[in-house]
Amino acid sequence: MKQSIIHQVTSRGVIQVVSEDRIRRLEICTQLSNLGYTVVPLAEMLFSAARQHTEAEICLLLDAKAIAEYAFKADAVPEEHLIPVLFYPPFSQEQAREHRHSGGTGPLAAMVPFAELKSEDSLENIGRLLDSAIKYARLSRRCSGLVQELNSRSTRKLIGYSQAIQTLRDRVADATHLQTPVVVQGVAGTELPLVAELIHDAMFLEKRPFIKVNCSSLTIENVERELLGYFTDEKSSYTDEPKWNPGRLELAEGGTLVLDQMHLASLPVQAAILKIVERGEYLCPEDSQMKKLNCRLISLSHAPLSELVAQNQFKRKLASILGETTISVPRLNDRKEDLALLTEFLLSEVARAEGTVPKLLTLDGLETLKRHDWTGDVQELRNLIQHVSRVDNGVRLDAASLQPWIGSESIANPDSMVGMTFREMEQKLIESTFARCGGNREQTAQMLDIGLRTLSGKLRSYGYPPRGGPDSKRNFTVRRAA
Repeated sequence: MKQSIIHQVTSRGVIQVVSEDRIRRLEICTQLSNLGYTVVPLAEMLFSAARQHTEAEICLLLDAKAIAEYAFKADAVPEEHLIPVLFYPPFSQEQAREHRHSGGTGPLAAMVPFAELKSEDSLENIGRLLDSAIKYARLSRRCSGLVQELNSRSTRKLIGYSQAIQTLRDRVADATHLQTPVVVQGVAGTELPLVAELIHDAMFLEKRPFIKVNCSSLTIENVERELLGYFTDEKSSYTDEPKWNPGRLELAEGGTLVLDQMHLASLPVQAAILKIVERGEYLCPEDSQMKKLNCRLISLSHAPLSELVAQNQFKRKLASILGETTISVPRLNDRKEDLALLTEFLLSEVARAEGTVPKLLTLDGLETLKRHDWTGDVQELRNLIQHVSRVDNGVRLDAASLQPWIGSESIANPDSMVGMTFREMEQKLIESTFARCGGNREQTAQMLDIGLRTLSGKLRSYGYPPRGGPDSKRNFTVRRAA
C-alpha cells in the first residue's frame, strides 16, 4: 500500500512494456525507469475482464508478435477497458497485411493506438509522447467514472426491477448519446416529464437550461410570442427602450426544450413549430437577426404521433422530424411487479415532505394495489398515497386504509375536482373519511381534526341519520357530493 502511494507521488506514470524478447524488454524498461516512470515488464499482453485502478495507465508494445496479439484480442474486450497503446517500433503496412492474411478479425481501428515511437526519436521526445498518453489515459478514466456516476444517479429515479422498466432505462441511455429530437410517449399519468429530465441530466455533465412549453395552451396568436420572445411596454431599468422578454428557444439555448402535451397542439401551432425545426433557425424579433436552433428537442405525448397523423390531427412532416427517436413509457398495469418498490418510494417521499415517519406497506395492502386497474397510472398511485397519508394516522398502509380511497374518481382523475364548490369538496372529504372509519364518528372527527358536534351537524346536513337513531349503524359507503 505504501509502495503504491510512493509510486503515485514520485512516478511520472505506470507503463506496461510487452515483448517476448527478454533482452529488448530489459533495455527499454531500464531507459523508461531512468526517465522516472514505473515499469511493468510483461512477456505477453494481458487483458483483464474489468478495468482495475491498479493496472498500468498505458501499454508499450515492442515487437510484431505483441502487436498482433493485441490486434487479435482487442475486439473481445470492452472499449472502456482498453488503455492507450504505443507501438515501438510502429506497426508497418507489411505487418498489417500479414495480420489480415493470417485470419485476424480484430480491426486495427479497435486497437486504440495512441502514438508510434521511432528508433531515432530522442529520449526527450519519447518522454513527451509518454506523458501525453498517460495524461490522456487519466482524463479518459476520470471521464468514464463521471459518466457512470451520472448515469447511475439519473436512472435512480426510475423505480422498479421489471423487464419493462429496464428496457426503458436502456432506451434512455441510447437516446442520451444521440443528438436527434426525441418523442416520449405514454398514457396519461405516466411520468413523461421525468424521462425527459433523465435524458437531459445524462446528456449534459454541466448545468444547462431545461425549458418547458405547454403546447396545449399555445395558440396561433401567441405561439411566436412564447417561442421567439417579445417586447413589453415596461421600460428597462437602465434605458428608456421597451423591455425584451426572451422566448423559450432563446432560454433553452445550449440545453433542452421540452414540448409538453404535443398531442394537443393545434394544426396552426404545429405549422409554426414545423417552420422553425425544418429550417433549423428562426428570426429573433429583438435584433431582427436569424439565429440557429441550438437546443435538444424532447416532445411529450399521450398519443402516438403516427396515430394522430393517420387521423389527420398531426402534420406528417413534423411527426417525422420530432419522432426520429421514440421512447415508450410502460404502463403501471404492465409492470405490477414494481408496485412494492414504487409504493415504498412514494411513502418515503410523502413522509419526507410532511416530516412524518413513512407508513409500512403490508402484504394485504400490496395485494389490494396489485388487483386494482391503474387507469391513472403512476400519478393515480401517487395521489392515492398522498390522500391516505393525510387522513389516516396509522403506521401501516393496509387493505383497510386503501379500500375507501382506491378507485376514487377524484384520485384517478384530479381534474374531476375542478368546478366543485368548497362545500361540495368538504362534503366529499367528510363522507369519504366517515366511510373509511366504518361510521365511527369519534375516529372520523379525530382524523379530520374537528369537533364531534361539528361533525354530527355536518352529517345531518348531508342526510345521514342522527347518532343512535334508526339506520345509524348501517354500513356507510362513499357517496358522490351533490
